[in-house]
Amino acid sequence: MGISYKDIKKGSQWKAAIGLSSSQFMNLSVLFGQAYESIHEVSLEQGASNLKKALYLSTYEDCLFFVLFALKNGLTYESLGLVFGMDGSNAQRNFEKYLTVLEKALEGKGVLPRRSFKSAEEFRAYFQGQQELIIDASEQAVQRPKGRQEQEAAYSGKKKTYE
Repeated sequence: MGISYKDIKKGSQWKAAIGLSSSQFMNLSVLFGQAYESIHEVSLEQGASNLKKALYLSTYEDCLFFVLFALKNGLTYESLGLVFGMDGSNAQRNFEKYLTVLEKALEGKGVLPRRSFKSAEEFRAYFQGQQELIIDASEQAVQRPKGRQEQEAAYSGKKKTYE
């Protein structure tokens, strides 16, 4: 058995592990359970009994804690599985499944951030009137351009993908 939300005793541990307080977590777990049942049309317990096997994550709280912990801590699936007492492939399947449930829960509450826009005009219209916009983005590797001029334009001279 791995880490559990039941192991957390202090408010600072809640914030460090998942970024929420215990009361925020419990409130969200109710919405999470409703979203799960909306997607799967059975409760988590009914689904487990239909499968006739024990689940690594047997309650809505367990599932929510798992996905929030994964999002907050950025572990590889192998490391995440190690922390939660499962193998890496189960960790990946569980993460993807419960992330979908979390997104539905947040969407139902009206607090899921908008993630895509069809055009720059749609983007501008959505954020019109906002004084500040913060974008969380990470660098992505790109294919090296073929032509010399294109290569020079894309080369910063700072980052290397090799040692």
